[in-house]
Amino acid sequence: MFARLRKHASIRHVVQILFAIAVAYIGITFVLFVDQVLNNSLPSLSRPAGVEAFLPISALVGLKAWIATGVFDPIHPAGLMIFLAAIAVSLLFKRAFCSWICPIGTLSEGLAMIGRMIFGRNFRVPKVLDYFLRSLKYIILFFFVMVIFFGMSGAEATAFLQTPYNMVSDVKMLKFVQHIGTFGMTVIGLLVMLSIIYENFWCRYLCPYGGLLGLFSILSPFKVTRNLTTCIGCGKCTKSCPNHIQVEQADRVWSPECTGCLNCIQQCPVKETLEFKAAKGKRSLSPKILACCLLVMWAVWIIIAKSTGHWETHMTMEMYRGLIPMVDQIGQ
Repeated sequence: MFARLRKHASIRHVVQILFAIAVAYIGITFVLFVDQVLNNSLPSLSRPAGVEAFLPISALVGLKAWIATGVFDPIHPAGLMIFLAAIAVSLLFKRAFCSWICPIGTLSEGLAMIGRMIFGRNFRVPKVLDYFLRSLKYIILFFFVMVIFFGMSGAEATAFLQTPYNMVSDVKMLKFVQHIGTFGMTVIGLLVMLSIIYENFWCRYLCPYGGLLGLFSILSPFKVTRNLTTCIGCGKCTKSCPNHIQVEQADRVWSPECTGCLNCIQQCPVKETLEFKAAKGKRSLSPKILACCLLVMWAVWIIIAKSTGHWETHMTMEMYRGLIPMVDQIGQ
């Protein structure tokens, strides 16, 4: 039994590690690229387009401009494509992006694991406070949606994409991380501590990206489904859920908090009582099949983006050489 659980758990962890390695490679390559430009050395490294995954606000503006004008963001096209890929995953497989792909989700799981090692468990926020805190990510999301989708015209969104600030927003993000101040370190330290004590603190309460994907995931055909006939009511599914969903009380888990991690299914002691399936009577997705679906879907999405010219930025090396040295003055 435990060997089977470890095998299933390792499938998701392997996928998480693969994406974490990819993110680390992208980050290191981007640092070297920026140093190359600043030192005015011969270009030996190309800017990794994947770094745009960390520009969700720019992607949201790009989405607004695309919908309003039909113009696909030429500055950070990969950012918009990754944003659309995350939405597509959520529409198909719940918030599997959060629990299988997102490096922040992987980090949050690791911090929660440290908490269990230190305290023997992760603590829970009181129920009333939990309801209030969970609303925060939707409030933050509502703010960005109102400002970008209702506060900006299509022309304004398109114009923003062409500003020097947006052009080097990835470099500004890097500089922020490299020269983070006392306040920033304090905030990060506090979030790390809270994530150790309370499982998935950032993802559950503060991530507007996760909030948006959760809303899309309600439409997902695949949901954790419980067989009422064979369920023995042991409650192991609910106890294993990192998002505190009452799985044992649901016929199908519709909650936007469900990240499709499949922990509940792996912990169920009765075969085929809990399944991740599209509808009653349809074939379910095992962790192995879901992993294959996510990896193939992600790879195909990137191939399509590259083949259609929606991956690499249209910015030239000359433009980077002119903007990066003055990045600290841009936007002030």
